[in-house]
Amino acid sequence: MGNPQALLNYKQLFYLSLANLGLQVAGTFEVNNASGLFKFLGASDHQVSWLWLIPPLAGLVVQPVLGQVSDLVETRHGKRIPFIYVGAMLSCLSLLVLSLSEALWLTAAMMLILSCSINCSTEGLRSLTGDITPNRQKSKAFAWQAIFGSLGAMLASAIPWLMDSAHIFVKPSETGFRIPVVLKVSLFLGALMLFQTASSMVRQMREKDPARASQAPAAHSPRRFLAELCHELYTNIRRTPPVIRRMFMVQTLTWAGLFCVWMYFGLALAQRIYGLPPGADVSVDLEHQARLTQGVIQAGICFAVYQFVGVLYSLALPSLAERFDPNRVHALSLLAGAATLVAMLFLHDIRAVYVAMVGLGLFSGSLNTLPYAIVAAEVPPRNMGACLGIFNITITVPQILCGLVIGPLNSALFGNRAIYVIALAGGLLGIAGLLLLRQQGIDLLRMALERPARLLRKGGDKAR
Repeated sequence: MGNPQALLNYKQLFYLSLANLGLQVAGTFEVNNASGLFKFLGASDHQVSWLWLIPPLAGLVVQPVLGQVSDLVETRHGKRIPFIYVGAMLSCLSLLVLSLSEALWLTAAMMLILSCSINCSTEGLRSLTGDITPNRQKSKAFAWQAIFGSLGAMLASAIPWLMDSAHIFVKPSETGFRIPVVLKVSLFLGALMLFQTASSMVRQMREKDPARASQAPAAHSPRRFLAELCHELYTNIRRTPPVIRRMFMVQTLTWAGLFCVWMYFGLALAQRIYGLPPGADVSVDLEHQARLTQGVIQAGICFAVYQFVGVLYSLALPSLAERFDPNRVHALSLLAGAATLVAMLFLHDIRAVYVAMVGLGLFSGSLNTLPYAIVAAEVPPRNMGACLGIFNITITVPQILCGLVIGPLNSALFGNRAIYVIALAGGLLGIAGLLLLRQQGIDLLRMALERPARLLRKGGDKAR
């Protein structure tokens, strides 16, 4: 597997993607339940938007730095696998503590550690995939990871609903807990799944031949290594590959919109479908708490539906990317997600929301596959970790900016009605899709002109 030109077999693709299933389980529990956990522990709507800055701030720092470190450091276990495994184990520990936490400060602290740990493992996994996968197989490898990730996210989204529907655990008011027991058990199960999938991947995968393990370069002094790290990171940021610059605005709008969905979708369902008053304090009112719980659980089901659609769509993406331009496919997927989110303004029945999730599934399947395949195919192999870490800046910076402004904006313009934030997210995705289509406009025009010319040439050949 050390030969970057060798195609990966199905067993290698399976284990390379397996860790992503566990990572997405952990990430989905964080994304789906963060707003609910903060609200259950007494945070206001403004505080929730500020606390949501934790994940993107962690990604902004962790992924570029650890991506560059993994480019420079090589151990007997490889360059990337140690980061994947250590990050996964820290994520497991964070989920276990979150399942026991009843204090807002401890929950926020564990969210910070969880975000850093997931980013550590995710950066290592993406870099490992870019390292060992030839260009003609990159779309397939990232599609496999998107499929496994979507399955993990779908499972994580459905677990709270399944336990609540089966009445396996009693309500929080009957236990004295501030957080519903169903969410506590879900976090514990997520830790177990992540531990198993990450451990299986590490046992099966090898970055290079064992015979070459002893040839790893000697370690530098800490001061020299830090100087080299800073120099390389600065150089790579200053010489950002053109493909990342091309995707900057599209990624900015896309992830700002998705961040709004993560923050407000469960709250929007609780308000629109179950009658939770805007700005209600759920920490002291049991009826409001029950309505928010239903909104969070139903948001998990909606996320499971769109993740399922994303799995099916990811199966077709390698063929679509090979037959058509990947940028064009991604642009159309963005527009499908935009249409779904704007349509939420007109939906008042949860069953209609389930159906609408098809469009968001097309967006999700493409987002988890095509941007990384496009970037990984064009960046220098020796700087794969650093470049993918820098690319993550296009994901985290818009989330940070959105977290700073969306809370006050929601309060001032929308009266804390979360459904309008969801519609705003749809508008951002729509603009991103149109921008990406505009970048491909010249290619589309060229194809439109070339096709009639080919038909005329064929007709002339037949006439002769």
